[in-house]
Amino acid sequence: MPALALAFLFGDWLQLQQAALWASSSYTWVCAIGAACMGLAARASPAMARAGMMVAVACVAFAVTGWRAQARMHDRLAPSRWGTVMRVDGVVASLPLRDGRRVSFDFAPSAGTVPKLPARVRVGWSAPPSAPHAGERWSLVLRLRPVHGLANPGGFDTELRALAAGVGAQASVVARERNVRQTGGPARGTRLLRLRDRWRARIDDALRGRGGAGAIAALALGDQGAVGAGEWTVWRDTGVAHLMAISGLHVSMLAAAAGWLASAAWRRSARLTLWIPAPDVAAWARIGAGLSYALVAGFGLPAQRAVLMLLVAAMLRLRARRPGWRETMAWALAAVLAFDPWAPLQAGFWLSFCAVALLCMSDDGRIPGGWQSRLGAAARAQCVVNAGMAPLGLLYFGQAPLIAPLANAFAIPMVTLGVVPLAVAGLVLPAPLDVWAWRFAAGVHAWVLWGLTQLAGCAQWHAAQPSAFLLGLAAVGACSIAIPWPWRLRVGGAVLIAPLVLNPGRAPAHGHVEAWMADVGQGSAIVVRTTHHTLVFDAGPAIGPGSDTGARVLVPLLRALGVRRLDQMVISHADADHIGGAGALAHAFPGTPAVGSVPPARLRALGFASAESCQAGQTWSWDGVRFTMLHPVLTVAARPSARNATSCVLHVRAADGSLLLTGDIERSQESTLAAAMPHALEAALLLAPHHGSATSSSTAFLDAVRPKVVAVQAGLFNRYGHPHPTVLARYAAAGLVVGRTDFDGALRWRDTQPGRLDAWRRMDAHYWRQTARDASMKVLE
Repeated sequence: MPALALAFLFGDWLQLQQAALWASSSYTWVCAIGAACMGLAARASPAMARAGMMVAVACVAFAVTGWRAQARMHDRLAPSRWGTVMRVDGVVASLPLRDGRRVSFDFAPSAGTVPKLPARVRVGWSAPPSAPHAGERWSLVLRLRPVHGLANPGGFDTELRALAAGVGAQASVVARERNVRQTGGPARGTRLLRLRDRWRARIDDALRGRGGAGAIAALALGDQGAVGAGEWTVWRDTGVAHLMAISGLHVSMLAAAAGWLASAAWRRSARLTLWIPAPDVAAWARIGAGLSYALVAGFGLPAQRAVLMLLVAAMLRLRARRPGWRETMAWALAAVLAFDPWAPLQAGFWLSFCAVALLCMSDDGRIPGGWQSRLGAAARAQCVVNAGMAPLGLLYFGQAPLIAPLANAFAIPMVTLGVVPLAVAGLVLPAPLDVWAWRFAAGVHAWVLWGLTQLAGCAQWHAAQPSAFLLGLAAVGACSIAIPWPWRLRVGGAVLIAPLVLNPGRAPAHGHVEAWMADVGQGSAIVVRTTHHTLVFDAGPAIGPGSDTGARVLVPLLRALGVRRLDQMVISHADADHIGGAGALAHAFPGTPAVGSVPPARLRALGFASAESCQAGQTWSWDGVRFTMLHPVLTVAARPSARNATSCVLHVRAADGSLLLTGDIERSQESTLAAAMPHALEAALLLAPHHGSATSSSTAFLDAVRPKVVAVQAGLFNRYGHPHPTVLARYAAAGLVVGRTDFDGALRWRDTQPGRLDAWRRMDAHYWRQTARDASMKVLE
């Protein structure tokens, strides 16, 4: 079974690498090949039969995943519906997520009310007059959009998550006074969802004004969106973020407690014990408790794995078999993939299964004696798991907390034996005992969070996103560390992990430059790299309370590139879509100096080590690349209200090409620059001034710059209409290559190929990423 489960995983994973889906007939042929291999295996030798069965399983997994993907993609919003506004009747099909005054939730349109709508729509509603609740029927006026997320190296894949969740469109609520809650009672099939919503409201009421409600809701109900961004940062930076998910550890602990209680109660009756053995009763109690908790908590991936492993172990036990950990995990792996074929593209899938596998591999079979022996065994297991999981941490998060073993040793007992049982107990206890349980759990959580906050400032290890080769070496090394071999062999495993841990990434050669125009939505942020230095020009917008593109986009992008130190931050001007993420960068890279068309006091208040105003004439050189500030000429104090007019303009000249970063300058500043320094403006890459606004990119300015390519940073369907059609026509008339972050994701430019822009959506192409460039577009007014 383990070999077949791995073949199932391989076939599924191989289909997930497709840049475009095949025709249904092609998947039918793949499935037929699998059936043929299965038939041949029945008449072959044992070794050939095993190989044939593995090929057959891989082919079937590949085909079935392709068919399911076709069904999900067919349920996406048609391009003809993009940007349309219509009334839609439906049901709130998820727990509403509250972010300040904004509420988001999944909305299931009623069948037949509006044709050609997906089965699920992710809805965002700013300041609703009446808070929606799970299971309620609503009639909403929606502005429909395609499923679309920011696309950057190291970034979160919104479109993949939507595909796995069955979400086929996004929408925003408009016309507040015309959105009404419908009568007739809640929708059928939403009883559990409504119950979870009521529990969350009770938790909020019990802990109002005390703090910790988000964490308790996350651990009891799987509502991870309730946890604040700052708290998530603490948990992630200390390597214990897995505890805030409904992890297999939590499910297994509650299941074990239920099994022990059921067994103890059952053994009190000799008649019942003769009728059904107590171990069988305990097994069913573990399944029931684990499944109940997993369902109440949303049945996420780690919970799925834990419940399926409990179920497999119980089934095999009832058949008088004692399954090994490999067989149990193989059945659980196959069941998870059958339930969610897109799971292998989620970090939680690999973190969950690999952590359990490393623990099982490191078990040498000896039963610890005294408490010293048990403590030593626990310490060894913790070190093995953290060392073995470091490659995955660097792959998915760009960091490996060095303090993780100590943080886990502190947090795991407190959360697993304290916070989780109390949080779950509050769900079943009557009032006022439920309130006491939740408040006690919140108190323990606050103490754990305080301790982790003290540890969060300790060292983090960062490395660039690894290649497949380095990841394969690290996987072999992790297994070598986990297996209870002599220490000399384990040292060899550490040597195999070292190239990944020390991976510096690929930086430009001396005299050359690389620029990444990040996809930050309606905003601007550019990463400029030389051989040993990194500069960030603008930091993108704030997204919501406690969230910004600095933390969500730029820090993961810089980590993926292998950047450990930020040498210069430039803020072109003080507009929110250019400065919103600056504080996150200052926090992530302490000691960074800043320069900008912003009062220096404000830059220092954001956390930068030093700050000064940008002025025309400032120059410096890094690694043979020259940086020159061309604008503004006047001081910020002289024009305090003209933010766009005082934007910093930076020219970067490398051996084979140059780039011009323009901020939000407009025609007046363009004319001044073109008249004062026409030859200094020449650049192969031009960052479209003011996101391609109609007030910028004048013909005289383009004639002075003479670019080969233009990069436009704008949000899809932004309300400003950027980039303006007249500007795009002007670029086309000049024969310029235009890259757009709203269509193409992050854009990469290198001076060694000055006439080329590499789009991240093409570099990392997958079939679930709809390309707006290839569809009929309708810009929202």
